Amino acid sequence: MILIKQKYLILIFFLVSSFFLSSCAKVVTGTAAKVVTVTKEERSIGEFVDDAIIKAVIKNSYFDQSEDIFFNVDVEVSQGRVLLTGTVKTINLKIEATRIAWGAKGVKTVINEIQISNSDNILNFADDLIISTKVSGKLILDEEVNSLNYNVETVNQVVYIIGIARSVDEKNKVTDIASEVFGVKEVIDYITLTDNTD
Repeated sequence: MILIKQKYLILIFFLVSSFFLSSCAKVVTGTAAKVVTVTKEERSIGEFVDDAIIKAVIKNSYFDQSEDIFFNVDVEVSQGRVLLTGTVKTINLKIEATRIAWGAKGVKTVINEIQISNSDNILNFADDLIISTKVSGKLILDEEVNSLNYNVETVNQVVYIIGIARSVDEKNKVTDIASEVFGVKEVIDYITLTDNTD
């Protein structure tokens, strides 16, 4: 257990280090290049670090308390808002995942979008991964969207997006981009607007 906790601390250190080092980095995909700087992210440095710690603490708690939850539930955090996605076999596991997430210091809200399913299909998982990758890639390439502000997860072809939009137009654009990706059945967003939006 100590080794696992050390790994999470190393992960947090890596995330924080990457945060600072990437402030001048360029993301290049094919012939298209979009300059993305962490300083443009709507979260402050403190919020970014807090969210990374919350995520690590929740995943560590899942590892300690339930192997099923640890391997089957994905966690994304934005400004203390926790989005849980994935599939578990029973309603009790879904409830337990929420209870454990609330135990992490700094959590403001837990959004439970975990689905109940008795079958683990590797093909479905692969399709979902492809969809998430395509959505994330399109957000990166769109000049009108600050892709750093969004986290994307897909479960059974339902796309979940959590993050912060700079405007209503950007929020609508993000959901439109996701809905246009082949294979997407539905887009559910938990996107908030920055305080400086009208």
